[in-house]
Amino acid sequence: MKFFGVVWIVLLMATTAQAQGTIALGVRGGGTFMHGFTTIPARTLAPGLEIPKIRNENNGIGTGYLGGVWVRKTFSRFFLQAEVSYSKLALKQKANIDRIDVAAASEFGVTIPNIPVGTLFANLNTTSDPVLNSVNIPVYIGKQGQEGKWRIYGGPTFLFTQKSEAARTASGQVGPNPSFPVSISDKVDLTDPEQAGILQVKNFNFGVELGAGLTLLKRLEVDLRYGLPVGGVFNDSGITGYIGYATIAVGYRLFDF
Repeated sequence: MKFFGVVWIVLLMATTAQAQGTIALGVRGGGTFMHGFTTIPARTLAPGLEIPKIRNENNGIGTGYLGGVWVRKTFSRFFLQAEVSYSKLALKQKANIDRIDVAAASEFGVTIPNIPVGTLFANLNTTSDPVLNSVNIPVYIGKQGQEGKWRIYGGPTFLFTQKSEAARTASGQVGPNPSFPVSISDKVDLTDPEQAGILQVKNFNFGVELGAGLTLLKRLEVDLRYGLPVGGVFNDSGITGYIGYATIAVGYRLFDF
């Protein structure tokens, strides 16, 4: 229902703009670049079995893509622009986990059967590459100059999750004496509450974006934007941190009407 409500706002904006004058319609596509960190609070899986607090550090820039359509109405002192696009956002993270109960380490793919709680521990180096595919509907207000050769703008964006997965690896030592190495990899559906657990992502996210653009030729445009999800992307409000994403895209104005 939220998705259709926002689409209705976009269509209403375009209809209103058309009633007041001509508007431009175009397409755009490009790349996404995401970075950030998350802190996952300690949690109890069972009596006597706890996962410690985990801080996932930034582990490089995650890259993805975007593509969509846009509509823009220019007034005398400002312009309004709305878009509908599909994007892939990827985040690369890593964490070192010291002395975690092997029974709790099963959350990271390390499973050793028939080990009583509190009798065997592991030190793990983990990496996680979560990906979020979503339909995005931003609505901007902005200013342009030199007859549209440059633009600056900002506004809210509405993200509707279509798919989200995380590829994970865990390597380290189980021991201490004697110890043996482990190396595990798996993939988790972050929209499935049973698979994702505390890391389940929201079906709907609200964000804020700021951007700037140049018109290189009569109809060819280049835009650079930076956005922040407001309130995070996870259902669990106890997960804190910072996640930001940048996009660079090339747009083409199809026609004015």
